[in-house]
Amino acid sequence: MKLKYIPLILVVIIIVAIMGVLYTIPKREVAPTITLPTETKPTPIQPSRKVIVYAYRDAITGIDPSIEFDTGIVVLGNVYEPLLYYDPIKDEFKPALAISWSKVNETAWVFNLRRGVVFHDGTLLTGESVRFSIMRSKLIYEEKGIGPGWIWDSLEDIYVINETAVLFKLRYPAPIPLIASSAYGAFIYSTSVLNYVNTTDIMDEKIRLWFESGRDVGSGPYKIVSYKPESEVILEKFEEWWGWDIVNNTRAPDIVIIKIVEEPAAQELGLLDGSIHIATNVVKANIPRMYKHGYDVVNQTTFHNYILMFNVRRWPTNITEVRKAILYAIPWDSVVDFAFQGFGRSASGIIPFGYPGYVENLKYEYNITKAREILKGLNISNIKLELVIVSGYEEEERFASLLKSSLKQLDIDVDIIALPWEQVKERGVAVWREADKAPHMIINDWWPTYPTPYDYLYILHSNDIEWNWSGYENPEYDELIDNAFQLEGIDYEQSIEMYRRAQEIIFRDAVAISICDSIQPYIYDPEKIVFRNDALNPIYMFVIFFQYIEVIS
Repeated sequence: MKLKYIPLILVVIIIVAIMGVLYTIPKREVAPTITLPTETKPTPIQPSRKVIVYAYRDAITGIDPSIEFDTGIVVLGNVYEPLLYYDPIKDEFKPALAISWSKVNETAWVFNLRRGVVFHDGTLLTGESVRFSIMRSKLIYEEKGIGPGWIWDSLEDIYVINETAVLFKLRYPAPIPLIASSAYGAFIYSTSVLNYVNTTDIMDEKIRLWFESGRDVGSGPYKIVSYKPESEVILEKFEEWWGWDIVNNTRAPDIVIIKIVEEPAAQELGLLDGSIHIATNVVKANIPRMYKHGYDVVNQTTFHNYILMFNVRRWPTNITEVRKAILYAIPWDSVVDFAFQGFGRSASGIIPFGYPGYVENLKYEYNITKAREILKGLNISNIKLELVIVSGYEEEERFASLLKSSLKQLDIDVDIIALPWEQVKERGVAVWREADKAPHMIINDWWPTYPTPYDYLYILHSNDIEWNWSGYENPEYDELIDNAFQLEGIDYEQSIEMYRRAQEIIFRDAVAISICDSIQPYIYDPEKIVFRNDALNPIYMFVIFFQYIEVIS
């Protein structure tokens, strides 16, 4: 998009050149003193209010907008907003808190902010808000190694031009509009949180604790009124949201209840008795029956996939040929129809189909004879392996049973361990502490932060001890994807070629492979609600933008 004030930009660039790296300490915006309650209390739900109950299957792992990098996105996606939204299917940007943006040169971008936007506590969106929010994400990752702040690696600093304009100064060229549209780590919020916890240090742990107590200072269409991450989160319509006139939806829900319902049968029962309005985890085989009961389904093609990861530090999966034998023993032609009941697409490599960097033909064929020959050549038999999956994930449970049955043909006994998501994550991370106690195999379902191949490939980087559940270390691989990431803003085609080579290394080493690219069904009663076209987040499948849901009864 074009900027209106070119002379102003020239002035800014001169200022940037003079200031250099002197402007590195985030400023504190002066916010009005506002006293908030020590704990959030649910707003009484009156009969006249339009209420939606959305069944989600995992506990919410956090709601700090700069740190959360997991299931909290289901909440954050409605409470906070980035500068831009990006639709990878249409390959187009949509203004959010920024109304225009322009590249000044290879390492500088200017964003003009939407005027009159207020946060949920009544403070105004300013350039300082943008700088504070993004720099906090970046610095927390760089200094503490947590959160999604790696997306801002290219960022040197953000300069506040005025109340409604900021300049992003980069260390190296990068696709900043794409990064600014990230589903994680790019949310903007008020600097007033500094006042609420009485600190000037953006790294202060008190800020995280303030957020995790159930409070928010977002600008989104809904605000948090009750936060019980293990059971339910209640959101209330924010009447002062800037977008209501644009959305033009008088039927949008007044109250959204995100209810944690792990078991598929319980979600189905909730639909049938009316206590749930949208379900995400009904037994796939029962969906045709739901149609007969008058329910409807929205099927979302997603960039969410299920990645089988091998522990490369524990015998015998520390042997490359053993891992290959296991992969040859998987009846791949049955995975989509049996394990996913048709709600998926055959995968290749670890990047989903249609996503930047996807590579065809990184697939293992089903060849049980070849698998036997490999193990015979290694003189290995009577193997016992552990496979950890998420309990309540029908897809993983069915795939695990398929794998166990097939590996029996090789005299390999698989112990399937189903655990809640948080415990699965703990078992995965354990590969870096006690590899012999971490599972031989584990399934990690993954979805993107923003559309870059690096997002998927980094989960096998030796520095990523949070998500690299294989314990894989390969300097050649690390260097390849790191260089490709920095090359994206200079020579995108060359970076994609480097990402392709990196995937071939993973395929060669048989470290991890996607078992399926997921299709997500949302089951609902069409006599009660309507899904508008923009209701689903194209990046992360479980985020529903409730401002686009119509409550009709």
